[in-house]
Amino acid sequence: MAYFPMMVNLEDKPVLVIGGGEEGRKKEEVLLQFGAVITLVSPEAEPEAVRMADRYLGREFRDEDIREADYAMVVAATDDRELNRRISILAGEKKIPVNVVDDAELCSFIFPCVIKDRDVVCSVSSGGKSPYVAQYLKKKILEVLPGKIGEVNDRMGVFREKVKAEIADTTERRRALRARLDELLEQMDIDG
Repeated sequence: MAYFPMMVNLEDKPVLVIGGGEEGRKKEEVLLQFGAVITLVSPEAEPEAVRMADRYLGREFRDEDIREADYAMVVAATDDRELNRRISILAGEKKIPVNVVDDAELCSFIFPCVIKDRDVVCSVSSGGKSPYVAQYLKKKILEVLPGKIGEVNDRMGVFREKVKAEIADTTERRRALRARLDELLEQMDIDG
């Protein structure tokens, strides 16, 4: 099944991660790139996973961790499939998007491979079938993606606001924006 790609604002949004091992830590790393406020629940956790969390509850997961809070999303990253299933059901009951690491049938969303440069974000998904395919495609995209594209995007955003205020005709506006983008991309090629 192909998943619909949807960009979600996680800046300052609470996210619950259950499981502080390698997989939980990896999910935290991705979530932090997007400004999520992470609560980690795990009786034991990698020191780095604890450090990255905004709040660490060093104990077993309890149903009320989901039932009594309002999370933007939940990540189940435990080694216990039955616990992961229970987490998935609880999140589903509250209509909270849930990702269960390495168990696509229990997920309402999956983590793609992410390429991020400031506000420019590219993601690749294999629908949960083969992370290696997604990682391969990420590598190929990085080979052709212009460096400093995030900076170009920022500069284009400023220019776009100026053009919107100064040029009423949409065709002329598009021409001006395209010309400025070409100019910035050419400068990037020269500057390296």
